[in-house]
Amino acid sequence: MARKKQLLRQFLSNPVPCRVEPGQFAELAAQLAPISASYLRHLLRDSGVPLNALVEGVRQDSFDHLARTLSALSDSYTTAPHQARALVLEAKAHAKLALRRDPKPAARQLKIDWMIRWLENPPIFPLWVSLQKRVTETPPAAP
Repeated sequence: MARKKQLLRQFLSNPVPCRVEPGQFAELAAQLAPISASYLRHLLRDSGVPLNALVEGVRQDSFDHLARTLSALSDSYTTAPHQARALVLEAKAHAKLALRRDPKPAARQLKIDWMIRWLENPPIFPLWVSLQKRVTETPPAAP
């Protein structure tokens, strides 16, 4: 795996891309084969180089990252609906597998619910998540 990281560093340094686009992602995957798309995404995220939403995929490490990446995929849905949907379906499947061994199953289930909301209506998701955040961050009214 160290060789793959070294090849990725070389690719990203000649010249440093403004943002990694889906075509570059496919090129990288071919150059680093065999490599899984999820591992390549992980390496690219760690590199700090900006990523197109279709390259970054769905990040589940926090609710902020989940909201940001799902909202970005909502924007990409208009031009690449099949790719955006496939990324969310894959993330949902991974989350369901992780649910069994998660020490915080309620939080994981909530993330799965967010992905289900996205799948139901991708263009509406950014508005839905902003309203959801507003509801959960609003302090209770005084009696």
